[in-house]
Amino acid sequence: MAEGSGIISDTDLTLANAVARAMDKSAELLRTASDAGDNEAHFALGLLFLLGRGVEKNAGEAFKLFSLAHDAGDAQAAHFRELAVENLARDQLKDRESEDATRAAMKDAQRRQRFPKPKLVEPD
Repeated sequence: MAEGSGIISDTDLTLANAVARAMDKSAELLRTASDAGDNEAHFALGLLFLLGRGVEKNAGEAFKLFSLAHDAGDAQAAHFRELAVENLARDQLKDRESEDATRAAMKDAQRRQRFPKPKLVEPD
């Protein structure tokens, strides 16, 4: 990005696209290695899922992968598994709040249909 201009240059977009493609390819290669039982791939792919890099962010999948890495003896995987649990809890809370807001809006809309706001009549 050109400094201070707030405009993204073609060079910046090209670099961003290259990084995105590299992350996608990394995720693909790590998935293959993880499926083959590679413990380091479990951990690295878990990080990608936790951060949403090269894959859609998915704390549940990250938790599974960190658990596999931990079970295979990776001591640091326990810490990241806990981070995944925190993200899962946060996501569930957001989902619950969104559902509550949707229910409240629907109830309000139904109430308004049954009891429309009266129109005020101006006196003559």
